Amino acid sequence: MTDSVKYSDVLVEHLVELGYTHCFFLGGGNVMHLIESARTRMECVAVVHEVSAGIAAEYFNVAMREQGKKAVVFVTAGPGLTNLITAIGGAWLESRELLVIGGQARTEFLSRGTVRQIGHQEIDGVGITSPITKASVTIEKPMMFSELKAFSDLSASGRKGPVFIELCLDVSATYVNPAELYDANKQQLETESNITAELPVMKLTEMWSKSQRPLLLVGQGLSYSVFQENYSLIEQLKLPTATSWNAADYLDFNNPLYAGRPNTYGMRWANAVIQQCDLLIVVGARLGLQQTGFNWEEFAPLASVIHVDIDPLELNKSNPRTDLNILGDANLVLPSLLAEISNSEQTASPDWAEHIAYLKKTLPVNEPENALFPDKANPFEFISELSDLLADGENCLIPCSSGGSYTTVMQSFKQKRGQLLTNDKGLASMGYGLAGAIGTSIALPEKNVVLVEGDGGFAQNLNEVGTVANRKLNLKMVIFDNGGYASIRLSQRAYFDGNYIGCDDSTGIGLPHWESFFSAYGIPVAHVTGSIANEELVKEVLLSSGPGAVIVHIDKEQPFFPKLTSRIFPDGTMKSNPLHIMMPSLTNDVADKVFKYLPENFRYAE
Repeated sequence: MTDSVKYSDVLVEHLVELGYTHCFFLGGGNVMHLIESARTRMECVAVVHEVSAGIAAEYFNVAMREQGKKAVVFVTAGPGLTNLITAIGGAWLESRELLVIGGQARTEFLSRGTVRQIGHQEIDGVGITSPITKASVTIEKPMMFSELKAFSDLSASGRKGPVFIELCLDVSATYVNPAELYDANKQQLETESNITAELPVMKLTEMWSKSQRPLLLVGQGLSYSVFQENYSLIEQLKLPTATSWNAADYLDFNNPLYAGRPNTYGMRWANAVIQQCDLLIVVGARLGLQQTGFNWEEFAPLASVIHVDIDPLELNKSNPRTDLNILGDANLVLPSLLAEISNSEQTASPDWAEHIAYLKKTLPVNEPENALFPDKANPFEFISELSDLLADGENCLIPCSSGGSYTTVMQSFKQKRGQLLTNDKGLASMGYGLAGAIGTSIALPEKNVVLVEGDGGFAQNLNEVGTVANRKLNLKMVIFDNGGYASIRLSQRAYFDGNYIGCDDSTGIGLPHWESFFSAYGIPVAHVTGSIANEELVKEVLLSSGPGAVIVHIDKEQPFFPKLTSRIFPDGTMKSNPLHIMMPSLTNDVADKVFKYLPENFRYAE
């Protein structure tokens, strides 16, 4: 570096030093200097819409996990930022690392709350993003390296989350002496990374010693690497382990300790496990309503609940009931917790392990009630076959984030050790899948990335197929084609007597002819209307290198079982079933066997 260097060059050099190797961006005037500076220093991934830049960067960071490479997002001011808000909101709710640097008007043209706008494309980015970021700032003079590092560390530490830096155009273009911006003093921002409460050893060991049916539930707040490092202790304790959807790939489906993915739309057998445990140890999962069910009062009704979380607000919320809250970083608490309970030399009961295995075998993921349309594909059968086809860790699966295609994957896919399975449940936004798959594919170019998304959700971001084709990504796009929004249609049928509106082609939704659409980008297409066992073209497309598309033709009336349901009372109030009471109802004799630890009056649907 010389004594006089454009600040955008210095900022990008600082980002590279902090481990940022990739930037996802869409160009614009207020961020033009930053993109020009990144052009020769990072791998720059252009997208068609700003929201894709944020989603792709989030998924890139998940795919890299702790491998030292990170992605940053560059977007311009005004619509560049407002288009990105969905991605920022998603990363906020999922507690995921995301650094966004947005352009802003020149400092002399900032309105500063006096009028609505002075500068070109000026909008109050800090005001918009503050509620959904860990930090949000406007930069009106060049930052010290330590300040940028502090923001980067804040996004990646404690309960992770997005950080937004709004960089004024004239600041990015100003010339500076780089040496004056590189300081040895490390600036600190408030973070939770060092929070560790003292472990209540006596209470913990007492709860463990009384337990016959313990269950560990791990979430993404516990890092993948720490879970793997401590797995030998989990195995030593014979401790059955369930995962949140964000930690879905932490454990192989066929591992004898695997207890599934309990959730509002969880595996039926996994929901039966969590409802019958007598000690639930939750580490790094926030126990939101999707995890506990909306009827949270009847979540894990037989269990003493230990909840480990880094966020005191999550521990102090009124739902669900917990018996022992431990404030601390899950990555620091889990090793100590396991070490303490292992001192007792007590392990989980063999009868409990046998019952979990029985549940897993007896309550299959592919319900007979889903097989209604022999001339169309059964989505659950398709995902089960896809699990077998993607047989090793060289394949990554990216489900979308809402709708029947999403829940089918999360209920049915049998993940293998080493496979990446990433999703974004909190915001439950349509259109997430393709951008997320792009970020994953760019992070792991040697892997075969398979996206599963519904046609309605895919259509919300289908512009990024151009990005897939342009970069010749090793990405397969599997689309459940049922003519629109299946989940909305099912809800309107269940709750509003089939008064449909805005859910399919007959009620106003216009979707592409998929063969023609993908042909426009030169992407090969295969179709599925039944089993893929004898569909050589489908297998060829899914396992080949480069882009590909598979259209899975599903009937509009296809049900998606099992599912939790709610009852609407005459006064308009609703009550949801507890997690284990999923539709279609089990027969009483089956319920008596699979729910044998529950009181008899709690085994059956009302």
